[in-house]
Amino acid sequence: MWESIKNYYTVIGNKYHVDPVIFVGIHVIATPLFLAAVAWIVRNNRKKKSIFVPSVTAAFIFNAANIYLIIFGRNIPFWIYLIIGTTTAITGYFSFKKIQNKIHPSGK
Repeated sequence: MWESIKNYYTVIGNKYHVDPVIFVGIHVIATPLFLAAVAWIVRNNRKKKSIFVPSVTAAFIFNAANIYLIIFGRNIPFWIYLIIGTTTAITGYFSFKKIQNKIHPSGK
């Protein structure tokens, strides 16, 4: 079973010039970095400091794997870009709401 999954992603990776190990690795590394960036946003907000730099950092980290795919991928079907855009918008919205709730816990 594992071999067939590995082979599938290797074939897809070769077809679209994207290394699946790097793609997944970016996701694994980005998750704790994104959480750290969110903590940075909340901390700066509580200290009445600008949240611009931590917000841009969080957005970049959040989209790092997709940026890798867009830059290095070749011949990627258009519908993949639609999925990337849709999932980025949806998860970005929910992340924004979660950060807002951390900044303004009472819902103000």
